[in-house]
Amino acid sequence: MFGGHVKGRKLVWAPLAAGAMVLAACGGGAGGTQNPGGDQSSESLAPMTSVDINAQDRGSLKQGGELRLAISSLAPNWNFMNINGNEAETSGSQGVTNSLYPQIFNIDANGNPTANPNYLVSAKVTQEKPTVAVFQFNPKAKWGDGTQVGAADLTAMWKACNGENQKFQCASTDGYDQVASIKGNSDGTEATITFKSAFPDWTQPFSEMAHAPGLKDPNTFNNGWNSPNDNWMSGPFKVGNFDKTQQTVTLVPNDKWWGDKPLLDKISFRTIASDATPNAFVNNEIDSFDIGSDPNGYQQASKVTDGVIHKAAGPNWRHITMNSKSPVLSDEAVRQAIVMGLDRVAIGESDLAGVDWPFQALNNGIFLSNQNGYVDMAKKTGIDYDVEKAKSSLDAAGWKAGSDGIREKDGKKLEVKFTTLDGVAASQNEGLQTQNQLKDLGIKVDIVNISTDKFSTTLSGHEFDMIAFTWVGTPWPFANIYQLYGSKSDSNYQQISLPAVDALTDQIKTETDPQKRIDLANQAAELIWKSAGIVPLYQRPSLIAAKSGLANWGAFGLQSTQWQDIGYQK
Repeated sequence: MFGGHVKGRKLVWAPLAAGAMVLAACGGGAGGTQNPGGDQSSESLAPMTSVDINAQDRGSLKQGGELRLAISSLAPNWNFMNINGNEAETSGSQGVTNSLYPQIFNIDANGNPTANPNYLVSAKVTQEKPTVAVFQFNPKAKWGDGTQVGAADLTAMWKACNGENQKFQCASTDGYDQVASIKGNSDGTEATITFKSAFPDWTQPFSEMAHAPGLKDPNTFNNGWNSPNDNWMSGPFKVGNFDKTQQTVTLVPNDKWWGDKPLLDKISFRTIASDATPNAFVNNEIDSFDIGSDPNGYQQASKVTDGVIHKAAGPNWRHITMNSKSPVLSDEAVRQAIVMGLDRVAIGESDLAGVDWPFQALNNGIFLSNQNGYVDMAKKTGIDYDVEKAKSSLDAAGWKAGSDGIREKDGKKLEVKFTTLDGVAASQNEGLQTQNQLKDLGIKVDIVNISTDKFSTTLSGHEFDMIAFTWVGTPWPFANIYQLYGSKSDSNYQQISLPAVDALTDQIKTETDPQKRIDLANQAAELIWKSAGIVPLYQRPSLIAAKSGLANWGAFGLQSTQWQDIGYQK
């Protein structure tokens, strides 16, 4: 699966707003499914990612130096498991916190997870049905407070986000809701995880770990992570400085780190408006930035003599979410008419104009177009670009054109607000395109512009009618369908309840046959398309501008970031 303009995460879909902002998801959108042994089944999904990071051996790189990065905003919560911490720029695989918390599995370019020896001596399945997995933790792996990274933390994560206590504002319950029990040994270095049934994605729910004290109750989980806490961190870097007012973060090597010493002396993140980031790169104020689908950024980065643009296809997709609790959007006929009234090809081509990346419309809310199993749901359901059909559908639903050309029903105007993000080119363009195109249907679209630092809370507070962002995915293609579409999921921003999809998701989670999983997922995808709460646009490219001498950094696709190995060539 894939995530949003929050950044790509190992645990959940995350949203990304546009050229810079993305949401992350706990699921994935590439490679194959995970079989009970943890190896990927290549027959299930075709490869759709690549890696372009100027890969170099550590020994060939300099010791020292700084990596200067830009973020459009910092999530208000440092808890990656919380709905307000699940933004790609903060908690994604190249985000602020990724080097601070345990990434206990290393992910390769095809999305295959293997135990990260810094944290895990081994991780294996000892029984397939129900699935039982045993994690042996590295005794050297310690949290900032000196306690063992291990079983107690897994247990706290499971109990917080298994869905039993709705007061925990979890970005996703997927995977945690499949756990029956967790048992640890006396020192916490061994954990036996027993799932309720067969669970092929057993590596997914705990791929990134949070410390138990930060998850002890809903108030701590939701409100106790407003600032970084070194006691709750365990990674190759730690926080050297955090300025909440200026929204800047400086990371320095963790002096308690037991693995390979980080090559860099410092990683700094500073808040820069998305439309100003390319200039910052040109002016040597930052060393890398995510171009996304920004043609201006692409052109500017292309002219930097000591720069390079890394390119990879990733499990990330651009889309528009419609809030079904908004008055006029509560009518499914209206939402379907909007899908039929939007020329999504024109929108996508406009977004990517001037960017060296091929465009293809995305017509499935679960599979990407270059994955095995992809079915064109627009074609299958007939809910595709067709202005005349959209008009007829609105007529049949009782929405009649008024004297001013705006449709009305029961005295109510067919008027919606499209929330765009300040300085984010794709978001601004999509709002204007939607406004112009839906005018032909008799739908009035008012554009509401917000700052990027309001993005996360605007989503979680459902303070929008329509909004566009990117879902950023992870290596578990089927693990997080419920996160985006589940009736009780906090990340179901369209707020549409589809009991049949909930039931299919339960089957998908425990199905071990790859083709059956694909078939079940497409049954869900058809229902999701008909509900018209999420309008996919296109697969978003991973285009990363970077200094040419920067190594082991760039467009990672699904591959995990090895922060200690990032450095500069001699």
